[in-house]
Amino acid sequence: MINPSGNFCEIFCSDQEKVQRVKSTITTVAGIFDIFKVLADDTRLKIVYGLLQEELCVCDLANILDMTPPAVSHHLKILRMSRLVKHRREGKMAFYSLDDEHIACLIENALLHCQELLSRK
Repeated sequence: MINPSGNFCEIFCSDQEKVQRVKSTITTVAGIFDIFKVLADDTRLKIVYGLLQEELCVCDLANILDMTPPAVSHHLKILRMSRLVKHRREGKMAFYSLDDEHIACLIENALLHCQELLSRK
């Protein structure tokens, strides 16, 4: 097999022990797909990034994103259903924050990765 780019093996053989070890654990990524699917939307990612910085109400997020409160509420509902954000009520106001520190770590690590990629250019 000709491989001028060097991007793949020139012969096909695999280490069956490694294959079986990884194959037996690969299903553990099932829930991760749903998180990334929700965060793949630009607006929802911006909401999560905003909430990474501080707790915000729907009106604050609407102003930050130049959107209507109902449009922001729609995205927040999806984020809540995915357990990426939570809210608390204070009188007639609802304040949103990230559900837990794992979401913050995920976003912070993605930002660090992007910054490293940019610095390599």
